[in-house]
Amino acid sequence: MPDNKKKKILEIRINETLATVFVDNLMISTRTDGLNYLRFCTALPEGLKEEARMMIPMENLKRMIDILCNQCNYFPAKPKPKNETSNKPS
Repeated sequence: MPDNKKKKILEIRINETLATVFVDNLMISTRTDGLNYLRFCTALPEGLKEEARMMIPMENLKRMIDILCNQCNYFPAKPKPKNETSNKPS
């Protein structure tokens, strides 16, 4: 096989000064410009402590969510819309 048809392996540059933190909460705010504002927090007795925040384009976030679901083998179903008329007594 010619060398030019081989798949290129991406190199990940490791930032050794970046701290590893524990988080147990994720908050996402979707903006009107297609970006998502993500906040990772840790629950402490005093309240939530923000550990990191990121801006991620919608398509990249969807790809990341797919990867997370595959990794956890967890595929949540979309909730059924609530029919307001079905809750009313006849």
